[in-house]
Amino acid sequence: MRNESLYTLAQENEIFVFLDYLPKAVIRVIRDKSLWKGIGRPPSDLYDILVCLTIQRYMGWSSRRSIGIIEILCKFARLHVHMPSWRSLCRYRSSQFITSYVDMLLEQTTKPLAALEHDFSTDASGTCTTTRSPWYSIRTKKRIRRRDHIMAHVTTSRVLNSAVAVDVDCKKGKDSEYMRKHIESVKRRFLINDWCGDGMYCSRRNCTAVAEAGGNPWFRPKKNATMKQKGSKAYFNMMLAYTIETEESMKRYHKRSNSESTFSAKKRKFGNIVRSRNDTAKENEEMLAWSVYNCSVLSRAKYEYGLVLN
Repeated sequence: MRNESLYTLAQENEIFVFLDYLPKAVIRVIRDKSLWKGIGRPPSDLYDILVCLTIQRYMGWSSRRSIGIIEILCKFARLHVHMPSWRSLCRYRSSQFITSYVDMLLEQTTKPLAALEHDFSTDASGTCTTTRSPWYSIRTKKRIRRRDHIMAHVTTSRVLNSAVAVDVDCKKGKDSEYMRKHIESVKRRFLINDWCGDGMYCSRRNCTAVAEAGGNPWFRPKKNATMKQKGSKAYFNMMLAYTIETEESMKRYHKRSNSESTFSAKKRKFGNIVRSRNDTAKENEEMLAWSVYNCSVLSRAKYEYGLVLN
């Protein structure tokens, strides 16, 4: 049962936890690095850009309207930030130069949870955009009303429903490739117990990857699945468990339901749409959305579980 008083306290103080932890995470990400390449006009400070872009995504406002509230929040939290213009924020969000830093920022928002989270599940979810692909309209000579969407491949944790690994792509496919990439990332930060996924991820290669990371794979077997291990002992053991201990195996598999809860929580709190126009900006904006969602999770970790956020 959830302790309502602690949950309320976490929600009320979420903005303070966010503003306190954000500059620490950004400093660890940039490590005194700069976007300066020695050519042309010196770029804005990387610390300023990441802090402002993250606060802007937390508020969910447009770049123009966000400038004032970002400046107010930075003064309130005593963050030494040189405010860029709204055009600069848009330009840097659309740049591939900050993509790697945005990815590392998400990892930083999950590191305090290493002692708490050991069960994970992977799933994919779509996010709406404001753009439409013209190809269908050109080919059918009809005006399409359906908007494009992007896919977020997310590995979530079980206790606090945090997003421990995320990959955003404007194209479909590569689900299993992203999952194996997530395994490599997560095993560096967490001890893995169970790793769950639906039938899309049920393959011998995925089972082996989870087992080599020290975990137990629990993927939903496909209808035409066989017991043949074909070099994957982890796959055979999983299939055998589904056959002998069906009820217990299904209970462990259904830990993946936390992925759906995570998607729902993130979309209700921070929206189900990205407003950027080009593909790089869309992906960066969605990654920032998952980072700020994790910051809201850290508030619960602090007040409900007593974790120290250093």
